[in-house]
Amino acid sequence: MDLTQEQLLEEGEVIITRIRKHWIVYLQDFFLHAFGCLIFIICAYFLASRGAFGGIGANESSYGAMILTTFVLIFWTSFFYAWTKDYFDVWHVTNEHIIAVNQKEILNREESFMELTRIQDVSFEKNGFLATLLGYGALRVQSAGNEQEFIMEYVAHVEIVAHKIMELRDATQQEVKAV
Repeated sequence: MDLTQEQLLEEGEVIITRIRKHWIVYLQDFFLHAFGCLIFIICAYFLASRGAFGGIGANESSYGAMILTTFVLIFWTSFFYAWTKDYFDVWHVTNEHIIAVNQKEILNREESFMELTRIQDVSFEKNGFLATLLGYGALRVQSAGNEQEFIMEYVAHVEIVAHKIMELRDATQQEVKAV
């Protein structure tokens, strides 16, 4: 049993599936960061060609290398931060609950629980050509009672996931009625 299961699950509870974001999110983050890096390199090249780094010292090439290395470190740190926030946003769907883990910051996360028997509505939405083609979208799960709502954007296979949650909810509600 892994650490996540020991921390989040009750006795007899089993994780059926994990819901994560679509890979397109990571690709968007990469291209956004790569575009920023490219803009910086173009600006640095433009400034170097104009002689902006000329009066700094005897070894201008090491100064330029230091600036470029610093920026690459900032780029990768920023990309890792974005990747961490997206990757660790996960829903664990068990035979009794949906456990939503929302990664707020690198070392700060929020966990919410919703009983399957309390689910009132499950809906999904695909916006745009790319979302429809690749099958990702927003997933919303609403509970009865205290009006709790779980929302996750960019869910991979969102339509299949929504139907699976509804099937689990229906099966759980039938078990409760039978008892």
